[in-house]
Amino acid sequence: MGLRAISCLFVFNLLLISKGYSVIQNNFTISLNNTSGIGFNLGQVSSKFNVPKDTMDLIRYHIKQADKNKNKGLYSMSYEHLWDARLLAESINNINKLKIIHDELGVLYGIYGKYQDAIKHKHISLNYAKEIFSNGKKKLSRLSSAYYNLAIQYRNAESFEQALVYLDSCIIAEKWISNNNKKNPYVLAEKGNIYQLTNKFKGSEILLLESKNIFEAEEGSYLVVVYSFLGDLYVKLNNLDKAIFYYQSGFDKMTEVGKHIDYKSDISRKLSKLLKDKGKLQKAFFYLSEANKIGDSLFNIRSINNSQLFEIKNRYEDAILEKDTRINQQKNEIARKETIQTQLIFTIASFLLATIVLAVILYYKSRVRKLKIAQKAVAMKAAYEKEKVNAILETKSKELTASALQIIEKDKHIDNLLKTLKEEAPKGYNSVKDVVVKGNKDMWERFNLRFTEVNSGFYTRLREKHANLTPTEQKHCALIKLRFDSKEMAKLLNISITSVHISRHRIRKKIGLEREDNLSKYIQSI
Repeated sequence: MGLRAISCLFVFNLLLISKGYSVIQNNFTISLNNTSGIGFNLGQVSSKFNVPKDTMDLIRYHIKQADKNKNKGLYSMSYEHLWDARLLAESINNINKLKIIHDELGVLYGIYGKYQDAIKHKHISLNYAKEIFSNGKKKLSRLSSAYYNLAIQYRNAESFEQALVYLDSCIIAEKWISNNNKKNPYVLAEKGNIYQLTNKFKGSEILLLESKNIFEAEEGSYLVVVYSFLGDLYVKLNNLDKAIFYYQSGFDKMTEVGKHIDYKSDISRKLSKLLKDKGKLQKAFFYLSEANKIGDSLFNIRSINNSQLFEIKNRYEDAILEKDTRINQQKNEIARKETIQTQLIFTIASFLLATIVLAVILYYKSRVRKLKIAQKAVAMKAAYEKEKVNAILETKSKELTASALQIIEKDKHIDNLLKTLKEEAPKGYNSVKDVVVKGNKDMWERFNLRFTEVNSGFYTRLREKHANLTPTEQKHCALIKLRFDSKEMAKLLNISITSVHISRHRIRKKIGLEREDNLSKYIQSI
């Protein structure tokens, strides 16, 4: 074969290789399957974000389902849908949907008191709103709402100065939208509440009353919140009659419109306390019962969420295990291909064989590149899923502790009311007490059942290390792990503080701790 023929063959092979490599690149797709069986195809996304319709439909579906579950109090399910929507939206870089998703994630973190995480997501949402505006899509209402929502999270985190800064930014954005000086009643109410929290009572009263007048003229449901803020203000001003009036107005408005039900427990409890101080025990007992109803309802919803949490946890752990296995297989495949590539380089000597080697090298490089990209994508998905599972587990653990503390606090109020009832109306005392005792017994049994389910892993590890502990002592250890003090443990287990101390002493002795060893630290390490 002549030099010219060899050259032509070399060029022809190169053309074939480059063509095949181009086809490989153009047809290369990655399928990232979430735990619900929903996937998206990165190969279908062009540089101009020519998004398939079904991907957008999936994003809208997850956002809609997240909102529905949030309104029902099913926060873990809402969180799961938002993460699925986020993965899809990030894959196509849809900043409009990412703005909404991070805003909703901030709301969920705020519900569980994780204000720093809430603020982080609200800032991300605000940055997306700014990007949308800077791209020529002058949707200033989105920018205004992003400032307002961020201000609320800073207020929840007690960063009041920062909250006021973002409320001012919201006002500026509102002026750009409407080109007038019309006041936003939501901003007025939020500012008035912050002034009340920082003891600027005069300014707080002016702003809250101005907001109230606007909402009353429009018959807006947000009056429930404004009335609650006014009640808090007049309690601080020691004007209890006005406080009772506005709490009562908020309760009535809430009943009328059926919205802002999340304020029902708080308003009812505050109203009950004020009526009790006024000596109106019958009304006080009614509103305390209303507060307890919504509290028990919340406890039941959270119990359901705990069950769903473990289903989510198991599902994501299985998915993560599958992804790890796939990553290891891909690593082995990469090593195998690279070995073959090296062997070919050193075994082919002639010029003709060199062209074949070049073709093989290019082919395997494309394979390695595809596998590495797939590995990176799978690892990213696994990281997202691990973060989601850890976040949900942390919030549910806090949720269970908060529920127990809420029950203890409720029992304190009921005990105070029973003492007052015993003094003021001894004839009805015994019948009311029997009802309360029966209700408490049922409530503690439900709590203990849920508590055992949530802490099953801890009990297993504890029994493996210390098989001589009784079931009651194991339960005491679990409560110590959740950082309950002796008084709270006594209230939760319906025993005396002395009994708690005796139990702790026995546990120390069975575990074999020295006098200088800290029992709580040891339990935390299990």
